Amino acid sequence: MKLIVRAPNWVGDAVMAMPTIDNIRGLTSADQITIMARKATAPLFKNHPDIDRVVTIDDKSSRLKGPQTAAKAIRDDNYDIGLILPPSFSSALIFKLAGIKGRIGFTGDKRSLLLTRAVDPPEEPMHRVRQYLYLIEKLTGRKATFANPRLYLSHDDIPEGGEILEAHGLSYDDPYVVIAPRAVAASRRWGSGNYGLLATRLAEQYSCRILLIGTDADSEEAEAVKSHAPDSIVNLCGKTGLPAAAAIISFARLFVGNDSGLAHLAGAVDCPVVVLSGPDNPQETSPLCKKKKLIIKELDCISCVKNDCPQKREEFMRCMKLITVDEVFDAATAIYRT
Repeated sequence: MKLIVRAPNWVGDAVMAMPTIDNIRGLTSADQITIMARKATAPLFKNHPDIDRVVTIDDKSSRLKGPQTAAKAIRDDNYDIGLILPPSFSSALIFKLAGIKGRIGFTGDKRSLLLTRAVDPPEEPMHRVRQYLYLIEKLTGRKATFANPRLYLSHDDIPEGGEILEAHGLSYDDPYVVIAPRAVAASRRWGSGNYGLLATRLAEQYSCRILLIGTDADSEEAEAVKSHAPDSIVNLCGKTGLPAAAAIISFARLFVGNDSGLAHLAGAVDCPVVVLSGPDNPQETSPLCKKKKLIIKELDCISCVKNDCPQKREEFMRCMKLITVDEVFDAATAIYRT
């Protein structure tokens, strides 16, 4: 039996899907398991021991052309079952166009007719890790094994990360802290000033270096953070792919950032994580890992899940503004690994 999984599009969601991937072989007895993922998330799956093939796609070019191209890549492979984790119309359309016999996914986005088995999302609120497991349980009629997400690093990922560190006079043996200094959503941003003060204090407290990790788009913000302590802070934004970033984070003494893809990556490689939570909903999306400190304010509007704060004047972005450098520093020192 051949089974293909359409992986989630965002890094954090892809990491949260890992426990489901861990369960597929045991619950379905599939002979071949394929992952279909966008370029941004495909590297996360390449080393999973149960995955036989990773198909990388770009289905964003248009509502129809992208899915058509993606479907063409797998049409001749004759998959028996397609498990669709993203809730989008286009992800279901790909498997329909590819002629996959059994197509299971959650209802929504007017895509039920594209599925051979449309599953209503669970009524009770649950973490996204459990939501994905719920879907595989509906497919198989068997109970999945719950575990925190874990990422598999290869022997190539470690040297690549090591070379990046070496270029900045560091090695995996040196003490360093990783910070993701900028959230994609404006409503989740704590600010370069706060991160700069935090980075300076951590560097002084532990005689360590601070590595700023993110995309090219985060580099300007990272430079503002770096200006607080140029000799202690290294800006790696835009300089690490996901596997190298995961390798670097796995050896870090600590990770600090928002509920983001990098925070989930950190948790999945067993790095202690401090999460600054504001408009995100930690009950559904906070990283699941062994050592985590969650900082969140009890406000009426908390966990609104808005990318732009809808509040005005003094209420504007209070969920982030009320988080102090002192409390983040205290949380960091509580789980910093020596």
